[in-house]
Amino acid sequence: MIRRICFFVLGLFIMAFGVAFSIKSTFGTTPISSIAYSLALCTGIDIGITTFIFNAALVFIQMIILRSKFKTKRLLQFINCVLFGYFTNVTLAIVYSLNIPDNLFINILLIFLSIFLIALGIFIYMPADIAPLPGEGCVESIAIVTGWRFSSIKMAFDTTMVIIAFLMCFFFYTNPFESVNIGTVISAVMVGFTLRQIAKLYNQVTGKNINIVNK
Repeated sequence: MIRRICFFVLGLFIMAFGVAFSIKSTFGTTPISSIAYSLALCTGIDIGITTFIFNAALVFIQMIILRSKFKTKRLLQFINCVLFGYFTNVTLAIVYSLNIPDNLFINILLIFLSIFLIALGIFIYMPADIAPLPGEGCVESIAIVTGWRFSSIKMAFDTTMVIIAFLMCFFFYTNPFESVNIGTVISAVMVGFTLRQIAKLYNQVTGKNINIVNK
Protein backbone atom coordinates (compact mmCIF):
# COMPACT_ATOMS: atom_id res chain seq x y z
CA MET A 1 0.00 0.00 0.00
CA ILE A 2 2.85 2.39 0.84
CA ARG A 3 4.41 1.66 -2.56
CA ARG A 4 1.09 2.44 -4.28
CA ILE A 5 0.75 5.72 -2.37
CA CYS A 6 4.29 6.71 -3.36
CA PHE A 7 3.59 6.05 -7.04
CA PHE A 8 0.30 7.90 -6.72
CA VAL A 9 1.87 11.05 -5.24
CA LEU A 10 4.83 10.87 -7.65
CA GLY A 11 2.50 10.65 -10.65
CA LEU A 12 0.51 13.69 -9.51
CA PHE A 13 3.70 15.67 -8.92
CA ILE A 14 5.02 14.80 -12.39
CA MET A 15 1.72 15.88 -13.95
CA ALA A 16 1.86 19.18 -12.04
CA PHE A 17 5.29 19.80 -13.55
CA GLY A 18 3.73 19.16 -16.97
CA VAL A 19 1.15 21.85 -16.27
CA ALA A 20 3.83 24.27 -15.02
CA PHE A 21 6.00 23.82 -18.11
CA SER A 22 2.99 24.35 -20.38
CA ILE A 23 2.18 27.65 -18.68
CA LYS A 24 5.84 28.71 -18.88
CA SER A 25 5.89 27.98 -22.62
CA THR A 26 3.38 30.84 -23.19
CA PHE A 27 1.75 28.73 -25.91
CA GLY A 28 -1.24 27.83 -23.78
CA THR A 29 -1.59 25.47 -20.85
CA THR A 30 -2.34 21.76 -21.05
CA PRO A 31 -5.97 20.65 -21.56
CA ILE A 32 -6.08 19.11 -18.09
CA SER A 33 -5.64 22.56 -16.52
CA SER A 34 -6.99 24.80 -19.28
CA ILE A 35 -10.36 25.41 -17.66
CA ALA A 36 -8.84 25.97 -14.20
CA TYR A 37 -6.29 28.39 -15.68
CA SER A 38 -8.99 30.21 -17.64
CA LEU A 39 -11.05 30.50 -14.47
CA ALA A 40 -8.02 31.94 -12.68
CA LEU A 41 -7.47 34.49 -15.45
CA CYS A 42 -11.12 35.52 -15.57
CA THR A 43 -11.60 35.85 -11.81
CA GLY A 44 -8.13 36.69 -10.50
CA ILE A 45 -8.34 33.75 -8.08
CA ASP A 46 -5.18 31.73 -7.36
CA ILE A 47 -4.78 28.84 -9.84
CA GLY A 48 -4.38 26.37 -6.98
CA ILE A 49 -7.87 27.26 -5.77
CA THR A 50 -9.47 27.21 -9.23
CA THR A 51 -7.81 23.84 -9.87
CA PHE A 52 -9.50 22.50 -6.74
CA ILE A 53 -12.90 23.95 -7.70
CA PHE A 54 -12.81 22.57 -11.24
CA ASN A 55 -11.61 19.12 -10.21
CA ALA A 56 -14.22 18.91 -7.45
CA ALA A 57 -16.91 19.60 -10.07
CA LEU A 58 -15.56 16.73 -12.17
CA VAL A 59 -16.09 14.31 -9.26
CA PHE A 60 -19.80 15.13 -9.28
CA ILE A 61 -19.88 14.61 -13.06
CA GLN A 62 -18.48 11.12 -12.50
CA MET A 63 -21.36 10.39 -10.13
CA ILE A 64 -23.76 11.20 -12.95
CA ILE A 65 -21.87 9.06 -15.48
CA LEU A 66 -21.35 6.00 -13.28
CA ARG A 67 -24.49 6.15 -11.15
CA SER A 68 -24.67 2.81 -9.28
CA LYS A 69 -21.13 1.95 -10.43
CA PHE A 70 -19.70 4.94 -8.56
CA LYS A 71 -17.61 3.46 -5.74
CA THR A 72 -17.21 5.23 -2.42
CA LYS A 73 -13.42 5.23 -2.74
CA ARG A 74 -13.77 7.65 -5.67
CA LEU A 75 -14.58 10.30 -3.07
CA LEU A 76 -10.85 10.19 -2.29
CA GLN A 77 -10.52 12.29 -5.44
CA PHE A 78 -11.35 15.31 -3.30
CA ILE A 79 -7.96 14.75 -1.65
CA ASN A 80 -6.45 14.70 -5.14
CA CYS A 81 -8.06 18.06 -5.81
CA VAL A 82 -6.19 19.58 -2.86
CA LEU A 83 -2.89 17.82 -3.67
CA PHE A 84 -2.90 18.69 -7.36
CA GLY A 85 -3.83 22.30 -6.69
CA TYR A 86 -0.96 22.56 -4.20
CA PHE A 87 1.50 20.78 -6.50
CA THR A 88 0.56 23.11 -9.34
CA ASN A 89 1.50 26.17 -7.28
CA VAL A 90 4.74 24.54 -6.07
CA THR A 91 5.90 23.38 -9.50
CA LEU A 92 5.05 26.74 -11.06
CA ALA A 93 7.29 28.42 -8.48
CA ILE A 94 10.08 25.92 -9.21
CA VAL A 95 9.83 26.28 -13.00
CA TYR A 96 9.86 30.08 -12.92
CA SER A 97 12.81 30.04 -10.50
CA LEU A 98 14.87 28.16 -13.12
CA ASN A 99 15.05 31.29 -15.31
CA ILE A 100 14.44 29.29 -18.48
CA PRO A 101 15.15 31.46 -21.57
CA ASP A 102 12.04 32.83 -23.23
CA ASN A 103 12.50 32.11 -26.93
CA LEU A 104 10.58 30.25 -29.60
CA PHE A 105 12.76 27.14 -29.72
CA ILE A 106 12.82 26.67 -25.93
CA ASN A 107 9.07 27.26 -25.66
CA ILE A 108 8.37 24.61 -28.29
CA LEU A 109 10.54 22.16 -26.35
CA LEU A 110 8.60 23.01 -23.19
CA ILE A 111 5.32 22.12 -24.91
CA PHE A 112 6.52 18.62 -25.79
CA LEU A 113 8.17 18.17 -22.40
CA SER A 114 4.84 19.08 -20.84
CA ILE A 115 2.98 16.54 -22.99
CA PHE A 116 5.42 13.79 -22.03
CA LEU A 117 5.23 14.61 -18.31
CA ILE A 118 1.42 14.65 -18.31
CA ALA A 119 1.27 11.25 -20.05
CA LEU A 120 4.00 9.79 -17.83
CA GLY A 121 2.26 11.06 -14.69
CA ILE A 122 -1.00 9.39 -15.75
CA PHE A 123 0.87 6.16 -16.52
CA ILE A 124 2.47 6.16 -13.05
CA TYR A 125 -0.41 7.15 -10.80
CA MET A 126 -3.49 5.59 -12.43
CA PRO A 127 -2.43 1.92 -11.96
CA ALA A 128 -1.86 2.61 -8.25
CA ASP A 129 -5.66 2.35 -8.06
CA ILE A 130 -6.06 4.71 -5.11
CA ALA A 131 -8.15 7.42 -6.74
CA PRO A 132 -7.73 9.04 -10.16
CA LEU A 133 -7.30 12.74 -10.66
CA PRO A 134 -10.84 13.90 -11.47
CA GLY A 135 -10.02 14.62 -15.12
CA GLU A 136 -8.74 11.10 -15.66
CA GLY A 137 -11.56 9.88 -13.40
CA CYS A 138 -14.08 11.23 -15.90
CA VAL A 139 -12.24 9.58 -18.78
CA GLU A 140 -12.02 6.34 -16.80
CA SER A 141 -15.76 6.54 -15.97
CA ILE A 142 -16.66 6.85 -19.64
CA ALA A 143 -14.34 3.92 -20.42
CA ILE A 144 -16.03 1.78 -17.77
CA VAL A 145 -19.52 2.57 -19.07
CA THR A 146 -18.76 2.32 -22.80
CA GLY A 147 -15.80 -0.07 -22.98
CA TRP A 148 -13.97 2.34 -25.30
CA ARG A 149 -10.19 2.75 -25.18
CA PHE A 150 -8.96 5.06 -22.41
CA SER A 151 -6.43 6.89 -24.59
CA SER A 152 -9.04 7.59 -27.31
CA ILE A 153 -11.54 8.95 -24.79
CA LYS A 154 -8.73 11.03 -23.28
CA MET A 155 -8.17 12.76 -26.62
CA ALA A 156 -11.88 13.60 -27.01
CA PHE A 157 -12.19 14.74 -23.39
CA ASP A 158 -9.13 16.99 -23.60
CA THR A 159 -10.41 18.53 -26.83
CA THR A 160 -13.73 19.34 -25.16
CA MET A 161 -11.97 21.04 -22.23
CA VAL A 162 -9.89 23.11 -24.64
CA ILE A 163 -13.00 24.38 -26.43
CA ILE A 164 -14.69 25.31 -23.13
CA ALA A 165 -11.55 27.08 -21.87
CA PHE A 166 -11.23 29.07 -25.08
CA LEU A 167 -14.87 30.20 -24.88
CA MET A 168 -14.38 31.26 -21.26
CA CYS A 169 -11.43 33.50 -22.14
CA PHE A 170 -13.14 34.73 -25.31
CA PHE A 171 -16.19 36.00 -23.42
CA PHE A 172 -14.75 36.88 -20.00
CA TYR A 173 -11.06 37.74 -20.51
CA THR A 174 -9.17 40.28 -22.60
CA ASN A 175 -7.12 37.70 -24.53
CA PRO A 176 -8.86 34.46 -25.62
CA PHE A 177 -5.49 32.88 -26.46
CA GLU A 178 -3.92 33.40 -23.02
CA SER A 179 -5.04 29.99 -21.71
CA VAL A 180 -5.70 28.17 -24.98
CA ASN A 181 -3.14 28.37 -27.76
CA ILE A 182 -1.34 26.13 -30.22
CA GLY A 183 0.38 24.25 -27.40
CA THR A 184 -2.97 23.41 -25.85
CA VAL A 185 -4.30 22.04 -29.12
CA ILE A 186 -1.18 19.92 -29.63
CA SER A 187 -1.49 18.59 -26.07
CA ALA A 188 -5.15 17.71 -26.57
CA VAL A 189 -4.18 15.43 -29.43
CA MET A 190 -0.81 14.18 -28.20
CA VAL A 191 -1.26 13.31 -24.50
CA GLY A 192 -3.50 10.32 -25.19
CA PHE A 193 -1.24 9.20 -28.04
CA THR A 194 1.89 9.60 -25.89
CA LEU A 195 0.27 7.65 -23.07
CA ARG A 196 -0.42 4.81 -25.48
CA GLN A 197 3.22 4.79 -26.67
CA ILE A 198 4.57 4.77 -23.10
CA ALA A 199 2.34 1.78 -22.30
CA LYS A 200 3.52 -0.03 -25.44
CA LEU A 201 7.18 0.67 -24.64
CA TYR A 202 6.70 -0.59 -21.08
CA ASN A 203 5.16 -3.78 -22.43
CA GLN A 204 8.02 -4.32 -24.88
CA VAL A 205 10.68 -3.77 -22.20
CA THR A 206 9.08 -5.69 -19.31
CA GLY A 207 6.59 -7.99 -21.02
CA LYS A 208 3.92 -6.68 -18.67
CA ASN A 209 0.74 -4.74 -19.35
CA ILE A 210 -0.30 -1.84 -17.16
CA ASN A 211 -4.04 -1.56 -16.60
CA ILE A 212 -4.80 2.16 -16.60
CA VAL A 213 -8.58 1.76 -16.20
CA ASN A 214 -9.54 0.61 -12.67
CA LYS A 215 -13.08 -0.66 -12.35
